[in-house]
Amino acid sequence: MDSNGHNGIRALRVLVSGPAADGIAATLEQQPAITLVRPGGLDGNQLSADVALHVLESSSVHGEIPHARELRIPLILAAYGEPNGIVETGLAVGATDVLVLPQPTETLVFAIRKAAASAATADGDRGKVVTVFSPKGGSGKTVLATNLAAANARSGIETLLIDLDLQFGDSALTLAVSPRATIADLAASPGEIDLDKLKAFVSTDTRTGLSLLASPKRPEEADLVGAAQLAAILDAARAGFDAVVIDTGPLFDAPMLAALDHSQQLLLVCNPEVTSLKNVRIGLETIDRLGFPREKVSLVANRIGAAGAVAPDDIEDALDTKIAFALPDDPAVPAAINRALPVVLADEGSDFAQAAARLAETVFAGSRAAADGASRRRFGLRGRR
Repeated sequence: MDSNGHNGIRALRVLVSGPAADGIAATLEQQPAITLVRPGGLDGNQLSADVALHVLESSSVHGEIPHARELRIPLILAAYGEPNGIVETGLAVGATDVLVLPQPTETLVFAIRKAAASAATADGDRGKVVTVFSPKGGSGKTVLATNLAAANARSGIETLLIDLDLQFGDSALTLAVSPRATIADLAASPGEIDLDKLKAFVSTDTRTGLSLLASPKRPEEADLVGAAQLAAILDAARAGFDAVVIDTGPLFDAPMLAALDHSQQLLLVCNPEVTSLKNVRIGLETIDRLGFPREKVSLVANRIGAAGAVAPDDIEDALDTKIAFALPDDPAVPAAINRALPVVLADEGSDFAQAAARLAETVFAGSRAAADGASRRRFGLRGRR
């Protein structure tokens, strides 16, 4: 396969080894965003690969397993059959992830992307990526995403909001931004997607300085945005902005999986009603099966205090999860939406605006410190308090 991947985007290079590697290799060869490398194909330099995948016939038959320290790239250990101590073996060899096979192809690809992303973020030079998601429509996730991004941008953090609800995204409408281009236009453009190209396709909210990569104008244009383009866009966003907020659709589709793959935190939004709680509970179970760490998932309870709402304690009992952030039911929210303004701008003294601002401060505390540090250095204030 061409190492440039798809549409000029560099594919992830996966070093595949182990006695049961052939079956996995046949599956991964069909993925346009992955290039397979066999042992001996790197001229002895494993740094030419992004991720190593070592596949065993059985967790009880190990043989020689490479150590991640020697490879100097993330290692995924996979084995067919019962676990039988494979987790302990993975820990011993420094594996980033351990998989019990067989697994769906999307789960395998997600694990590879997650391992590569973990290595990419280890250099400390990347912005924080936060995804806002709810498996139930009408939960207020777009309101949260736009207010979170606007609050960040207004405080001086270089922030990008990406609308990955590719069929029915509303971020541009909610912000009253007329996008000069969309994510579909970016994905369909010729050549490699990098930071410079990304910035050429974003629009700016002049009131806050917030950058927006808008969703496609028509639902059928969602098909123009493939997995490889999504990965390249999110890599460029993370490299070039202090903070990235991703708004998503209500499905575990390819854009949502790509967002998880690149996120350091997931804000899972629920409303205090039975149907929302049911969907969120299923969503939590799905997130667990995908291998996204539960400690990176923060439950956001929206519209707390609404008439007839489920009480916060009952929400936590139903989901077996603590509420990390609570957003109040507030008439300022629909009023601001109808004015096409984030609540943090339209009515910053409202209960919702203050709660959203506190949420932004907590979630992006590190980004704010980094931005403050950069400003201090630019003005010769290094080391001063």
